[in-house]
Amino acid sequence: METFPLAILPLPNVVLFPNTIIPMLIVEPTYVKMVRDCLVTEQSIGISMAEPIEERSGSPRYSPQRVATMGKPILLEEHEDGSLKILVKGEQRIELISVEQNIPYLIYKVRTIPDIRESSAIAFESPHIERLKEILDNWMEDTIEDSLERETFLQTLNTLHHIMDYLAMFMVADRHIRQLLLENRSLHERIQMLSSLLRGEYPDCEDTLVVNAIKDFEYGEMEHYFVH
Repeated sequence: METFPLAILPLPNVVLFPNTIIPMLIVEPTYVKMVRDCLVTEQSIGISMAEPIEERSGSPRYSPQRVATMGKPILLEEHEDGSLKILVKGEQRIELISVEQNIPYLIYKVRTIPDIRESSAIAFESPHIERLKEILDNWMEDTIEDSLERETFLQTLNTLHHIMDYLAMFMVADRHIRQLLLENRSLHERIQMLSSLLRGEYPDCEDTLVVNAIKDFEYGEMEHYFVH
């Protein structure tokens, strides 16, 4: 599969999903330059959840996850202090292969990771998908106050990928579980996983026992998700 260079923005608690849009305030001068450069050249950036790695000195450094998402930055506002308010529109899941550049900001050689081809179709109106859609609708009613913005948001939810990606990004609290959902290439399996995770009533719909069980099962492989 073809590889290409991509500027990478590592963020400690953020997992961006394809088919979603997330607002960001960019303050760090290094990342402000990264975003400016990508806006000028109309290039995408990679958003990767970063994990702290303990140094012998006791001060942590951060390592980006191997699987991330590339997205298109959209400038909303430039503040007097130089910081940027942007939207990032998630495009495709990517794999970070090797570092191409460290200074002035991080650039990796990456490749895209498509979903696998499913052997059977997914019924959009099945009961468990309808329940997940209802959770997202309730979240939207609580979070998006402006009715026009809500209607615009609703119009973007035209596929199961959009619905499941927004649920994974905003309704799953544990960042490691969000990362596991991003890394899973099967829409069938992501739907099953979200159905198991979001078992209760909104807003307290996340089942902590299921979260802990998944983390216990996957914990031994966590170290493989880091790019050292």
